[in-house]
Formats: sequence, structure tokens, C-alpha cells
Amino acid sequence: MIIDNIDMSLCERVELINYLPLFYRKIEQMKAVQDTLSIEVSKMRCVEKDVFLQGFVETATWGLKFFEEELGLDIEPNLSYEQRREVIKAKLRGTGTTTIKLIKNVSIAYSNGEVEVTEHNDEYYFDIKFVGTRGIPANLDGLKHILNEIKPAHLGIKYVFTFATWGEVKKLTWGDLKKMTWDEVRHLPMS
Repeated sequence: MIIDNIDMSLCERVELINYLPLFYRKIEQMKAVQDTLSIEVSKMRCVEKDVFLQGFVETATWGLKFFEEELGLDIEPNLSYEQRREVIKAKLRGTGTTTIKLIKNVSIAYSNGEVEVTEHNDEYYFDIKFVGTRGIPANLDGLKHILNEIKPAHLGIKYVFTFATWGEVKKLTWGDLKKMTWDEVRHLPMS
């Protein structure tokens, strides 16, 4: 049963003896019964809280599979919870007619930053430029998959990433750069 597998360190303990008159605290059998009941009530409240959290994409863990099933997505338990949430949120945002705004909203869900979408209608493609964050989004493959589902089949996509420029790197001292990896230099925070 699920209640037997609860990590009690994550739950707030309920002390039922505190709800009884004081004279019960002197009776050892009553304290033992109330202690056992307190553990079980605490577990039930913890399960209740956990089940409640599964109803929201942002807090779901084991419940993500229900969102994925409902939306017709592949259930991929090997992905992190955050990656699975990104796919779900993108699918939820990606229903209806495909517009630039829709593509932008879906892309933002994967990039955690600002995105620019530029149409090239005469050449049958559009650009997605990640301007709010540096580098390649962690779940780019997930973004590509969801965009391929919602975009018109005849359109291509070009992904444009933002990295630190040499002008930005030149502002740093050699001492600053020695403490950084090449990847950290490429992904300097945007100023």
C-alpha cells in the first residue's frame, strides 16, 4: 500500500494526544495508542498532500504520466521531471491554430527566457532565436519534437542561439577567465 512507503521525514507529524484532555497523557496505553494513530494520520495527510500536488504540472512527479496520457504524449520516465513538465506545458500551450505567438509561447516554455520568432515566408521557414538566455536550451530535442507536431508540415525551422561575444569577454581580466571553464565563458550572464 502507498501509505507504507512514505518517508516520514518529509511529513509534518500530527500529535493526536494534544487533542485529548490532559489526564490521558498519564496513561501509558493511551499514549501508545495515540502515538500509533498519530503516525498513521500523519502518513494519510502526507499522502493527501502528495496526491493534491499531482494535479498541477509544476508540482507533479509520479502524476506526470497522467498528463502525458491525457495529452497523447509519449511517457518517458528516463527524462527528468523538469523536462517532462516542459513537454507537457508546451503541448498545453500548443493547441489550436499555429501562429507566431503560439510558436513563441511554446519555445519560451523550453528556454526559460525571451524568444524571438521571425518568419521567412518566401523561403518557407522561420527562425527561433533564444535571446533571453545564453546557449542551447537543455531540452532542445523536446522543443523540436513538439514544434514539429504543431507547425505546418511545409515549414522548416532554424534555431538561433546566443553566446557571449568577444567584446563581452574582453571586459574580463585574465584572473577572471582562469577561474572559468570554456562553457562558462560562452554562457556569460547577459548584462
